[in-house]
Amino acid sequence: MNHYQSQKQNQQQKQGYYMSQQHLKLMHIMHLSGYALQEYIANEIELNPVLESETEPDANVEEETGKDDEFDADLVWGDDEEPYEKAQKQTNENHYEAPVIQYSSLQENLKDQVHMMNLDEELTNIACYLVDELDDDGYLRRPVAEVGDDYSFKEGKMIAEERVISALAIIQNCEPAGIAARDLHECLLIQLKRRGSRPEDRIHSLSLAMLRDFYHEFVQKQFPKIKSELQMTGEELEKCILYISKLNPKPVTDTNRYELLKEQIIPDFEVSIEDNDLYVSLTSSEFIKLRVNPDYATSGNLNISNTSEKKQAESYFQNLVNDANSLINALKERETTMMKVMTAIAEMQPDFFKSGDPRELRPMILQDIATKTGYDLSTVSRITSNKHVQTPFGIFSLKNLFMRAISSEKSDSNSNGTSSTSLQVQELIQQIVKEEDKLKPLSDSDIMQLLKAKDITIARRTVVKYRELSGIPNSEMRKKQQMSSM
Repeated sequence: MNHYQSQKQNQQQKQGYYMSQQHLKLMHIMHLSGYALQEYIANEIELNPVLESETEPDANVEEETGKDDEFDADLVWGDDEEPYEKAQKQTNENHYEAPVIQYSSLQENLKDQVHMMNLDEELTNIACYLVDELDDDGYLRRPVAEVGDDYSFKEGKMIAEERVISALAIIQNCEPAGIAARDLHECLLIQLKRRGSRPEDRIHSLSLAMLRDFYHEFVQKQFPKIKSELQMTGEELEKCILYISKLNPKPVTDTNRYELLKEQIIPDFEVSIEDNDLYVSLTSSEFIKLRVNPDYATSGNLNISNTSEKKQAESYFQNLVNDANSLINALKERETTMMKVMTAIAEMQPDFFKSGDPRELRPMILQDIATKTGYDLSTVSRITSNKHVQTPFGIFSLKNLFMRAISSEKSDSNSNGTSSTSLQVQELIQQIVKEEDKLKPLSDSDIMQLLKAKDITIARRTVVKYRELSGIPNSEMRKKQQMSSM
């Protein structure tokens, strides 16, 4: 019986997912805008010594400044006045020192609170990352899973969604109450739970139950149903409504207004009009022109005799150069992506950019821009998140330019390619209510039927939503207002 060994070499192809360092940086900076991008770049320049801005200070300016600071004997030592008295007089007459005011941004304040907690390093880092994702009003409107994916890309390892949710809960325990809520419902609940409850505090308990278990009915103002379900008296219902009305729908307070305005005044795009043509440009290009310091571009000129140390130094500087080039290339790719996305938006909304009237907005969703540009839907979402565009008619948030079309019963051939948007439907509802019989106000079902007659088919709950967005009370309240004014 022959025993033998054989070696065989097999080639197998495995499918994997590799993400380059440049793409990781691109994913991270894609959704940054305005002041946040400036801070990120400034931090990168501080951490990487080979990275620098292309704009260098002018040496001639420094020389001229130095001449101005030179000692002037004729000015100080005059014959008319003593030196000190003359200098003091000049200081009092010509010099004014503005008071220095220290502002602490909302993000800095929240991060300070997080660092004061006894958390592990990973949870602290996730929480601080979430803080940077908050909108200007303190809400977290990006999906938690999406934020977790971005953080995983940034760290180069998978982070469980449960860890991100735990970090979010930590931020929601910070001040101000309601911070990092994902919607108004959660914001109000956080504030109520923060207040605590005593066994004898029935109004607090009822208010909490009302928002927790009957929020939809509360929004729809179905108070008789809530009253019956919670077995409360009319007086208790009024007290609960008053109690809830004192909650803050926006967690961010006026103390953060300075920092928020500083971020808001930096639009990311500009759309101008020349000869009835639209022109798109980036406003952020001027502060993201970076380069690798020529002195560090090559490490062959290191004056180190020890071969081992020289190799370590060369490897260190080469990594810094690679990081710098990755950031520079990512910023360039970001610019290209942003221009394509904004150009596509301008092409789909020409009437709006020429008039500035939101009623001129056409139905447009993220998928439309993704199809038009060829980018992934998540890329378009990051580009349009927290971004603003400067127009001749003011600054607009990109997210407000997107709205779905309202369904129509007519075929495309009969509708001539036109469809209604939510703003147009809101205007129609306002017009219907304006023309109604004030003593017999139309119910939401009646308004739904009138809209259907105009070839706009929406559900009753959608009518309620648009009516409330327009600030129009329900039919019962409108009737009471009319009767009280007579």
